[in-house]
Amino acid sequence: MFKYLSILRINWIHSLEYRANALIGLFAILSGLFIEYQIWSLIFSQNNYSSINMDGVNSGYSFEQLIVFIFLSIIVGQLKSSWVTSSQMILEIRQGLINKYLIRPMSYFWYHFMMFVGTNSLYVIVYSLLISFFVYFFPGMIFQNIFSLVGFLISLLLSIYLSYCIYFIMVCFAFWFGEVRSIVVAYNVGMLMISGQYIPIRLFPPEFLSIIKWTPIPYLVDLPVSIATGIINVNEWKTSIGIGFFWCIILTAICFIIYKTAIKGYEAYGQ
Repeated sequence: MFKYLSILRINWIHSLEYRANALIGLFAILSGLFIEYQIWSLIFSQNNYSSINMDGVNSGYSFEQLIVFIFLSIIVGQLKSSWVTSSQMILEIRQGLINKYLIRPMSYFWYHFMMFVGTNSLYVIVYSLLISFFVYFFPGMIFQNIFSLVGFLISLLLSIYLSYCIYFIMVCFAFWFGEVRSIVVAYNVGMLMISGQYIPIRLFPPEFLSIIKWTPIPYLVDLPVSIATGIINVNEWKTSIGIGFFWCIILTAICFIIYKTAIKGYEAYGQ
């Protein structure tokens, strides 16, 4: 356990050396929010909307509430992204650099998870300040009580872990196909559309929602943001978090099964 915490600490220190990355991430969030603001402002003004219907919201969502919802969605989407970590793992597998991990007394899965968390920890601090800004200027729209804050933090951790598991599964295919970054890119683009990062999935047709509720997708972005904005109450998000933990167990098992299968083939060919 302590060896993984050491990895987390080392990558936290390393991330401090590249503070510009956090500023770039902040710029990306503000740019995305500005674009979303312009798009939804046009939609509301052109159609004379005072509110918009969202799944699970009886009274409709005002323009301000929708912007806050999308703002949080963009932040959660940024925090859960494992693009850098997955690219590094793919490179290690393709170039045979993974060999050094095979002789170390640690799990490749957990090693890179701690690296991912450590690298993204600086973003958490920057984004927390940004969230505090919205809490101050949009009172009552985010974290209406301590329970919503606790629920948000728990579901955010679930989102980060679930996302990492999905990336890890895609990375493992590099053992067989070599270059799989195109698959990761396609996944990233798809998730921008259907995970709720830029378009709330609660705006999607009921038929689509009835399908994705059986997948981990609602727990990547929608669940943390819905808890933070009060769309779902304590009893509802407790149940949802329980299902999220179930998906964590399932995806973790899949990760280890695929990885062990891949490693056996990798070692058998003397790579």
